[in-house]
Amino acid sequence: MSHKITYRERGQGPLLILLHGYGGSVHHWEAIADRLSSQYRVVIPNLTHLYMSTDKLFFSVQIEVLAKFIRETFPGEKVSVAGLSYGGALSWGLATQHPDLVKKTVLINPMVTDPVRFFLPKELKFFFSIPLNLKSVYVMLATPMGKAFLKRAAQIFRDERSEGATAVEHLKGRKLLFVAHMIHHFSWILRSEDWRVWNQKLYTYRGECRLIFDKEDLLFNHEAYTKFAKHIGCEDLIPIEGAGHLAIKTCPDAIADLMSEFLKGSKAA
Repeated sequence: MSHKITYRERGQGPLLILLHGYGGSVHHWEAIADRLSSQYRVVIPNLTHLYMSTDKLFFSVQIEVLAKFIRETFPGEKVSVAGLSYGGALSWGLATQHPDLVKKTVLINPMVTDPVRFFLPKELKFFFSIPLNLKSVYVMLATPMGKAFLKRAAQIFRDERSEGATAVEHLKGRKLLFVAHMIHHFSWILRSEDWRVWNQKLYTYRGECRLIFDKEDLLFNHEAYTKFAKHIGCEDLIPIEGAGHLAIKTCPDAIADLMSEFLKGSKAA
């Protein structure tokens, strides 16, 4: 299967599943997994084949594949799930569709429903709303507008302190083609999902949830996160500062502490 899910595991205790973002990596969770593995059986699925499946899976289908993975890999278990960005969206989708599987949910700078409408950068709104084919995306990325998009995306989705400051706007050839393919695929997922249906479903979600967001996140603003939290009935809303969108990588200790206290049932200071 092109969307087979592999995973890393460490620690013992209650099962905690960590979901990385689209275009992200299991490595983004490493520091947090190290911290929490003394208390939990931490599982980090590699979702690359799920996100980039050659048969193009709808967001709602990805949730079903993830639910199947949990049921088959950890039969009889009820799990806690934490997700960043697109992984956060899979987390709230999983908790909504399969409440029998999910005990608690931690959302970190999660993707909200109808995301393109709420994107802050105009470059992202453009690239993810227009139905371009792969070749057109590749050509567009080589233009000044495309380079501006790549530079903006890097500011949001990369941690320059730990991943290096390679100028992604100067990518060429096969590397640029790979990025074009990733953008084209993600654009299809965002445009193909019926977010109105999810908006209705989420009104009925009342699971145990903590939503952590950066006040100055460059992808979604404070209002988008607070409205989404209200939408799903999540009163445990924790604003942080200086972490950026990739908060699990830039501030792992702070995020691990916030996750741990919520999973234990205590309140944030």
